[in-house]
Amino acid sequence: MTDPTESGEQSARHVWSAGRYPAMAPNMLPAIARLINVAGIDPGNRVLDVGCGTGNAALTARRAGAAVVGLDLAHDMLDLARENASLAGYDDITWLAGDAETLPVPDDAFDVVLSNFGHVFAPDSTRAGAELRRVTKPGGRVCFTAWSPTGVVGDLTEVLTDHVADSPSDPWSHLEWGDPDFVREQFAGAADCSFQRRLLEFRYATPHHFWREFAEESGPLSPVLRRMDDDDARAALRRDAVAALEDWFGDNAVRVEYLQVRAVVE
Repeated sequence: MTDPTESGEQSARHVWSAGRYPAMAPNMLPAIARLINVAGIDPGNRVLDVGCGTGNAALTARRAGAAVVGLDLAHDMLDLARENASLAGYDDITWLAGDAETLPVPDDAFDVVLSNFGHVFAPDSTRAGAELRRVTKPGGRVCFTAWSPTGVVGDLTEVLTDHVADSPSDPWSHLEWGDPDFVREQFAGAADCSFQRRLLEFRYATPHHFWREFAEESGPLSPVLRRMDDDDARAALRRDAVAALEDWFGDNAVRVEYLQVRAVVE
């Protein structure tokens, strides 16, 4: 069982080091391709990938000719990112361990700051947003993705809150970044802020398989589920979650809605 007193940083590191997350990462590749395209990365741009995970966004930016720094809380993820970069023949990507709330890089250091479902899990949203702006050059772009509160992740979070009364952190907090009004508040000084609603298709044979990998073995809900000692309670949660997933399932895929954001920093 996870210690209920663990810090926000420890909790975030546990989430993305846990279970089968690397097996899930390829599901994110279409979102990463779209994010790199909307960022308008040019050869020679300096790019920071916040919450880089296994390195897929950093590698895609590097393929576009950027000078890339990938940052993540989880050392296991950084090790995988280094391996993936080596496989691709890139030995010039810098990999840093760090927190989205206190980015270990100078002010105005990057032309583009990316976060593919990464910084949204920082416990202090306002600090994380301020850090993204701080490290971006004037005229640079902050581009990120966030799960939508009106999509399947929101539905699963609602099911979770019905079954878990004592979650150590707010399970809805990361979904704030999927609300354009919240993003506008965080980037009130941006010269331009644009949004696109997008869908990802997570390919699984049944909703049960998606639930196992997204919630029980990896992903943002797994630490909460690991705190549930009652097998009957876990089974009831699984039953209601799979029922909610049926609404989003078809053609061997769960349709997952997310928000894509591009903000130009003044």
